[in-house]
Amino acid sequence: MPEMSDKYVPRYMGEKEPNEKILALGKKITDVAKHKLFGITTNDPEYWGLRTICTDEMADIALKMKVRAHYTLDEMAKLTGRKKEELEPILEEMAHRGLLEYDYGDHYTNDGPVKDAPKIKRYQLPMFVPGSAEFTNMLKSQIDEFPELAQFFERMTFIPLANLTEMVPPGGAGIGMHVIPVEKAISLENKTLDIEHISHWLKKYEGHLGVGICSCRYGRAKLGEGSGDSCEDWCIGVGDMADYCRETGKGHDITYEEAIQILKNAEDNGFVHQITNIDGEDKIFAICNCNVNICNALRTSQLFNTPNLSRSAYTAKVDPKNCVACGKCVEYCPAGAVKLGQKLCTKNGPIKYPKHELPDHMSWGEDKWDEDYRDNNRINCYDTGTAPCKTACPAHIAIQGYLKMAAQGRYEDALALIKKDNPFPAICGRVCNKRCEDACTRGLFDEAVSIDAVKKFIAQKDLDATTRYIPPVVIPSNVEKHWKQKIAIIGAGPAGLSCAYYLATKGYLPTVFDKNEKPGGMMHYGIPSYKLEKDVVAAEIDVLKELGVEFVMNTEVGKDVTLDDLRKQGYKAFYIAIGCQGGKLPGIKNDDCKGSFIAVDFLKKAAEDHEQKLDGKVVVVGGGNVAIDCARVSHRLGGKDVEMYCLEINLATLSANLAWRKFTINIFAALTAGSKLKLT
Repeated sequence: MPEMSDKYVPRYMGEKEPNEKILALGKKITDVAKHKLFGITTNDPEYWGLRTICTDEMADIALKMKVRAHYTLDEMAKLTGRKKEELEPILEEMAHRGLLEYDYGDHYTNDGPVKDAPKIKRYQLPMFVPGSAEFTNMLKSQIDEFPELAQFFERMTFIPLANLTEMVPPGGAGIGMHVIPVEKAISLENKTLDIEHISHWLKKYEGHLGVGICSCRYGRAKLGEGSGDSCEDWCIGVGDMADYCRETGKGHDITYEEAIQILKNAEDNGFVHQITNIDGEDKIFAICNCNVNICNALRTSQLFNTPNLSRSAYTAKVDPKNCVACGKCVEYCPAGAVKLGQKLCTKNGPIKYPKHELPDHMSWGEDKWDEDYRDNNRINCYDTGTAPCKTACPAHIAIQGYLKMAAQGRYEDALALIKKDNPFPAICGRVCNKRCEDACTRGLFDEAVSIDAVKKFIAQKDLDATTRYIPPVVIPSNVEKHWKQKIAIIGAGPAGLSCAYYLATKGYLPTVFDKNEKPGGMMHYGIPSYKLEKDVVAAEIDVLKELGVEFVMNTEVGKDVTLDDLRKQGYKAFYIAIGCQGGKLPGIKNDDCKGSFIAVDFLKKAAEDHEQKLDGKVVVVGGGNVAIDCARVSHRLGGKDVEMYCLEINLATLSANLAWRKFTINIFAALTAGSKLKLT
């Protein structure tokens, strides 16, 4: 089992003179079998968690109650022998702290709340999980004052199940959580259970819906193990629990439409809808929207390798006729449930992939636990591999996915898929060296698919402001449209712009600084317009501007403004993307004479000044693609006799070499433009 966080030392852990009332109450509430039988000590979380917020008077009252039994105020007064007027404020404070919960009789049917039902408050002493260990973490002010409560909740999600996981049947049997599928993903069958539909629960409790913080997110962040999500407004309380949360300061009311929006945002972020299954048939009290990286329930399930603790009645499967083989399900699955390389069919028939052993019919001790589940879940590829075109692509774009979408006429979907890995498809479509086409296995039969041409066609939509694809901003927050933290990106080249793009889609509003007049870096200043039109670069950058990215041009960081200056302006993070714009001379005699230029400087000057002219002969030393660009630009600027001197391989063998085939095209283009090529 993972070690407990050492961020805080619980103030009452190991107390030498234990409080006997707290010991008794901890044993009464616990669901840890060993502690239930033999009692607890001051080192157990049941003791030091309760001891933090439970007074002796509160313990006396709680010890007279049965666990998960309902008591009205009159019954509590009779049970404790106290007057109602002095007892009620204590019960209310216990409910506020999370030691007690209450309801009003659960007067709900599948058609909604029962009209004119009596509203009589009924107190109950909950178990620890789900129950008081979680309720004590639902108040940010209480966690801030007693941060060890976050450790208390985390421990109480682990230790009750440490030696009992093999006894948990499919469905959980009231232990753990029940996963509700994304409703739109449930197939249109003749029969589906109402309880598997989120809308069923929202309609049943409509008018009594509330939301509060996610105690997992806030508590884990308090321990320095957060997920980066906002903790606000994730856990939806329904029915009497919504009233309880509002009245005890743990939440606030929301409408049906607001609940739907929270659930939609959870789905967009890849979170898991979960409900408790402990309150009996057709009853729930909350809908959680869990991040698998932070949710205590999901973490417990993964640690013990048992899906029975957090499972759904539905399981996902791949429909071969709809799958475009993009592999995104693997990359986006937060729990590592799907693997790359799981081919649906082969020439030798279906492949049987290994399945994880389960605790249903065997002893399930510590040797079966997986403390490294975070890393092990990321081992996501079988030996059967992935498409060779995707493997060859430096950006690892889901090529076969967008090709199939394009074939189906789903051009915007195809563009959206490309942009998950490459924010500048129109630019790339003009300058890509097409490694995917070299790897395309169709070329073994006739010729490779024209992948780059398809990408260029799809990306044309980005060049028109009315049809371009602006990706949605997906942010793990229900209270913020954008994150407030300021981020500075230094350099407006491909790296800096890519960083800005992906930060913007995740809800940040970064600022890009660059010393040049226009953004784009080498895309603007290094690649000649005959290869990459400048309006194409501008159009792709306009997408970033629509996402909220700010550009500060003609500003050299380190000269015009320093990092310390930016820190004073409130910038919290910096991404240095200054590129490799420096070049070097060949190291030959007189290589620094008047009229000599480094290639990148020459191309930049040509991009900035279209009126300049070259007179006389031009010599280009080098034979790579950049050198060829210099030769062709020189010819366009008026160079009368352009010669290239290079050490490249012989032209006779050049075209026969597959790796040089694209390079050959540039060479012949230079020759056609009037340059002379000398191989030395």
